[in-house]
Amino acid sequence: MPTTRLISVAVALVAAAVAAGSTQAAPQAASRTFAVSESRTIGRLPVVAPAYGWPLKPFGKQHPVRAFLDDPRIGENGGKAFHFGIDIAAPDGTRVYAVTGGELYLSHGSLCVVAGGGHEFGYWHIRAAAGLGEHQIVHRHQLLGTIAPGWGHVHFAERLGAEYVNPLRPGALGPYTDPVAPTISGLSVRSDGHRGLDLVVYAHDTTWPTVRGAWTNEPVTPALIRWRLGTAGPWRTAADFRTKMLDRSLFSSVYAPDTTQNHKGEGGNFAFYLGRSWRPADGTYRIQVEALDTRGNRALATARVSVVDGGVR
Repeated sequence: MPTTRLISVAVALVAAAVAAGSTQAAPQAASRTFAVSESRTIGRLPVVAPAYGWPLKPFGKQHPVRAFLDDPRIGENGGKAFHFGIDIAAPDGTRVYAVTGGELYLSHGSLCVVAGGGHEFGYWHIRAAAGLGEHQIVHRHQLLGTIAPGWGHVHFAERLGAEYVNPLRPGALGPYTDPVAPTISGLSVRSDGHRGLDLVVYAHDTTWPTVRGAWTNEPVTPALIRWRLGTAGPWRTAADFRTKMLDRSLFSSVYAPDTTQNHKGEGGNFAFYLGRSWRPADGTYRIQVEALDTRGNRALATARVSVVDGGVR
């Protein structure tokens, strides 16, 4: 059964222009806190047999993952990108093995195994094992190297053709289970600067099993975020990370500007755009937001927002 709790959600709104053609803007509305109900349920999707095991021993046991596909990556110089794989946490020096056989390609700090048919597996932040050579044929569970000093994880990526795909999708990496639902922790309404409103939700998922050390309990992205007006209308997709990495050009239309990425010992802040340039008529609106992971675990949050003369009441 879902459990329900109240979360304080700050909703801030800068009022739009008073009327069409007006040269003066209405005064800014004060920030307002709403009581939002959130329920969480555990998914009951059918179990799908994995296509390949883990790149760490034991191969048939789930290992902690500290970063998901499409997590935000924001550089010191302002560069923004989606994370193109998952980070499997393990101590430096841990041995890393091929999840499937194929032709080996070597690069500084990374290896790629091409399984054929445009199917590739990448392993980053590792020291290659002695004796490996470019274009060598490697076999499933063959030693590829060890996690390099200072990294504490192997970045594992899967690519089909030109697209990076989600290793945690059903039927890919396994065994993989997830008994923890995502969290929706906030909703804000903002002026878009053009007489419309932007809806932004703060949401994250929690990894399982727990990552130990400095990266413990740092957030990761839900696999799907969607929203709707009312409780029976059609769902509108805000972000869909279930199967593949999104194009880099979409970053700023998915993540709001107050998004920050995770750092060692400092969890990030994940803010996702819902509706952009929303222009509601005066009235009271019930907004529902849903966040799901790849195993169907769900968080559902509801807020009521009243709009009067371009301001929230």
